[in-house]
Amino acid sequence: MIIHWNTEKLNRYLIRIDGAILKGRYHLALKLTNRLLKQYYKSLLLTKLPGHPKSNDIRCMSNSICKYLLKYYKKYKIPHWDRRIFLISLVSNVVFIYMMHTSKSGDEQTIDKATAIYMREKVNYIILFLMKHL
Repeated sequence: MIIHWNTEKLNRYLIRIDGAILKGRYHLALKLTNRLLKQYYKSLLLTKLPGHPKSNDIRCMSNSICKYLLKYYKKYKIPHWDRRIFLISLVSNVVFIYMMHTSKSGDEQTIDKATAIYMREKVNYIILFLMKHL
């Protein structure tokens, strides 16, 4: 199932993440960030790389997307933005590690406000960048 993304759907997610941060529910903000990235990555992979193995691992999905973007930029000789591509992988790894740590330890206090805000801002940046490729 391909989910069609637009700025309205992204904004609804961001409003929910902002609400969780304002209420001090930083773990919820992390969960919403994780869900947003997973859904968007799956949609992008189904659209651009239909033969990609089905995976729920956000790191594997982000690596596949980064490889796709690098090949795309190289094929069309577009000067690619290494920092943006690196950011996709970096933020996905941070979200994955926090999710793994909090699910194993049950410690929802691991996430602080600064981390939640950082992830929210970077996820917005990443998805707006990737929307150009969907």
